[in-house]
Amino acid sequence: MEIIERRTGEAVVLDLRGRLDFRVSGAFIGALEKVEEAGDQHLILNLKEVSYVDSAALGLLHFAHKKFCPARGKVTILHPQPHIRKVLELANIPSIIPICTAEEEALLVS
Repeated sequence: MEIIERRTGEAVVLDLRGRLDFRVSGAFIGALEKVEEAGDQHLILNLKEVSYVDSAALGLLHFAHKKFCPARGKVTILHPQPHIRKVLELANIPSIIPICTAEEEALLVS
């Protein structure tokens, strides 16, 4: 998995590429900690180029929400592939993390 951090507007976007699974847990958590240490309040997880998620990935998304939302900010998921979106919906992720189809829409999430 490749994780690219970029800033856009008032948010930090993590562009994720590849498989989001248990093998990348450490890298994903490290990226979250870096964003948190910088004091950013809106994290956008761009899943456009994520080809696979497993149960560990669902846990990581929940962890990201717990890490940012209660204290100071928000997490938004951006543009998951249709098969990934279906898995997220089956796991009820959209009830805690909004899913957007365009970056402009994700930036407006409050």
